[in-house]
Order: sequence, then structure tokens, then C-alpha cells
Amino acid sequence: MFLSLVSSCSLFYENTVRTKKLNNNLNREIINNFSVALSKKPDNSLFYFERGIAKHDYGDYFGAIKDFNDSLRLNPNPKVIFNRANSKYALGDYKGAIKDYEKLIPKKIFQDQVFYNIASSQLMLLNNNDAIENFTKSIAYFQDEENAYLNRGDAKFKVGDYEGSIKDYEKSLEINEKSYIALNNMGVSKFKLKKYRSALEDFKKSLKLNSNNYNTFYNKSLTLFELKEYKKACFDLKKSNKLGKEIFKDEYLKICV
Repeated sequence: MFLSLVSSCSLFYENTVRTKKLNNNLNREIINNFSVALSKKPDNSLFYFERGIAKHDYGDYFGAIKDFNDSLRLNPNPKVIFNRANSKYALGDYKGAIKDYEKLIPKKIFQDQVFYNIASSQLMLLNNNDAIENFTKSIAYFQDEENAYLNRGDAKFKVGDYEGSIKDYEKSLEINEKSYIALNNMGVSKFKLKKYRSALEDFKKSLKLNSNNYNTFYNKSLTLFELKEYKKACFDLKKSNKLGKEIFKDEYLKICV
């Protein structure tokens, strides 16, 4: 039986020119309007760029990459490279995304965003040491980004640096005290260090903030087993199964029935 980290990795910096996602109907309208505009002015790099952003928001990542490529062919703009990298990331082409992000490092623009996204890509590729290095570079530019500490903590956990991961989760919590993810993952790190009582408190605090997280109920149940509080442990394991659609059913049947 293994404890469960709650995943926090995300492409936090999706788009430098959008403040919020547009709805699909509006994105379709934007795509159509720029298609009409491009039929009249096929050499306008900005039109390709804007249509590419709308396609990305719509979920057409292949189409977005094609438009970004056409835009770059006409005008090698760093913003276009950044957004093409985001579309590659969304497609799961993490190596391709990293190559694009790395092109922006010598230009010294979007540095916190670029290093963060490189680190996120490395985390998805399970290159945890590289992820730690790049999250650290991102933090050097933007020290109040809670997700950078959170994700660096996850990477440190995965390489066995549990003490280091706890420090990062604590830093994340200083920025956002309501992060149930940081509390859950810090509890997992403490469990690995056999600090069961402290881990249990973290899981309880996490569940106060999000009472529907089946992973945290599962982690709490394993901690209670270690503390020999078997009745409470089985109650939480049952609760975890109910919330998680019986994902831990085999464990429950082996231990609690």
C-alpha cells in the first residue's frame, strides 16, 4: 500500500496575452473572423498568432501549432514561440515544449514563466532533478509563486528528499494557507519520515479545506493503521472508497472485512 501525492503540476503560465479563457462559441467566432481576414491578407503574422491563440483555447492544439508556425515564418516573435510551446505541452509533447521554451532563455524575457514551464515539462517527463533545478530558477525571478514551491516539493519527494519537500510545502503554505494540496503532500512526506502524529494533523487540516479528497482520506487511513487505530483507519478507508469510486476496494477488503 502506497500513499498518494495530490498532483499540483500544471502549466500555470498558459498565455501572456489572455487574462481568462474565452467560451467556445466566442473562440469559434474569433477563429472564423481571422480566417476571413487571412483570406484577404495571407501574409499577416498577427492574424495567424491571434487565430492560433483562439484555436489553443478551443482545444485545437494541432491547429494552433500550425498557425504559430505560419506566424513565425513571417515574423519570429518570442511571444509566438512561447505560445507554441504551450500548445505542445497541452498535446503532451513535453520535449518539444522544452525546446521552444529554451529558445527564449537567451532573450531574457518571461524568465519566471519560461523556467516554470520547463520545470513542469521535466516533471511530466519524470526528470525530477532537472525539474527541481528549473523550479529553483523560476523562484529566483518570482518568489511568491506558491505552485513553484508546491511542485518543487513534489519533485524533491520523488527523489527521496523528504525534509526538503516539507520545507517547500511549508513555503507554499506561507503564501496560501488554504492549500489542501500542500497539506496533504506535506503529510505524505512526514509519513515517509515516520512522523505519523504530525502527518495525521496535516491530513486532518487538508480535509477541513477539502472534505471530498479521497486521496487524503486514504493517506489518513494508512497513518491511522501505523498508529494502531484500526477502527478509525477502516472508517477512513471506507470513506476514501466511497469518494474515489472504490479505487482502493482491494485494500479495504484485505484489511477491514
